[in-house]
Amino acid sequence: MTIARRTLLLSAPFATLALPALAQPAWPRRPLTFIAPAAPGGATDILARVMAQNIAATIGQSVVVENRSGAAGVIATEAIAAAQPDGHTIGIGMISTLAVNPHVYRMRADVMRDLAHIGMIAKVPMVLLAQQNLAEGGLRGFIDRVKAAPDTITYGSSGAGSNVHIGMISFLEAAGLQMVHVPYRGSGPMVIDLVAGNIQSGMTGTPAALPLVRDRRVAALGTTAKDRLALTPDVPAISEVLPGFESMQWYGIVAPSRTPPEVVARLAEATQAALSNPEVLARLADEGALPTPMSPADFRGFVATELDRWGAVARRNNLRPNE
Repeated sequence: MTIARRTLLLSAPFATLALPALAQPAWPRRPLTFIAPAAPGGATDILARVMAQNIAATIGQSVVVENRSGAAGVIATEAIAAAQPDGHTIGIGMISTLAVNPHVYRMRADVMRDLAHIGMIAKVPMVLLAQQNLAEGGLRGFIDRVKAAPDTITYGSSGAGSNVHIGMISFLEAAGLQMVHVPYRGSGPMVIDLVAGNIQSGMTGTPAALPLVRDRRVAALGTTAKDRLALTPDVPAISEVLPGFESMQWYGIVAPSRTPPEVVARLAEATQAALSNPEVLARLADEGALPTPMSPADFRGFVATELDRWGAVARRNNLRPNE
């Protein structure tokens, strides 16, 4: 046997062993972790799970939702920013965590420098609710009552800087009202106290509001979308009384900032694909969400604009944790 032939035969097994490694995809190499800044069962958690399931179907790898609630979403945002930027950790970013928290809480993460912005998922309107005795005359009547008794009528929120809180602040500024803020640790306890009569008004998402309104436990005064919603056609948009008013919750997907550009692009494609899936669209509609797909560049620009907008609101209102 020649030396050349003997060398070829000896090297063959090693070449065979190397082939599976070369065939493995560069990404994803293992299941993705999808961090949700909320406890299981809420609207944010449901949205994360719907998106995780559909992203998994597109990229061919499982996506596991990990709930990181607490500190108004700061814990989750910092966990996403600090994760390995290898494309195997993503998470939900929303108006409170990306645009408001940086102005209200001390955060180790910079939401523009330390996060890659994958894309927008949806915008979600809220409903302004009040006790029945404050609802006579609709939204105009409510505004008149609050103006006649400044700093006496209460409104609840799910915490300082939360989606609900900034929605109410937007409404108060637009209407020129002064009310008493009562913060809670989440929307659930706030809604319970509103129904019980312990607070007089508040905002919550459309799905949570509808059963309360149908049972006449509270009155719906207006929605925060620009126009009336298909889910609540009998409830006026607040803009019908306060022209130009709009205050929407919004949700998107983010990742650690140094995630490879090609992975960001694939995650963005998977997000867009999910938002064209009829089953996903139906599920979002059930939650009152309006699909709002955006490219990574557009979403990053949107977050920057919202960060400036809500920074100004936070400064005007001197927002502080749990105030």
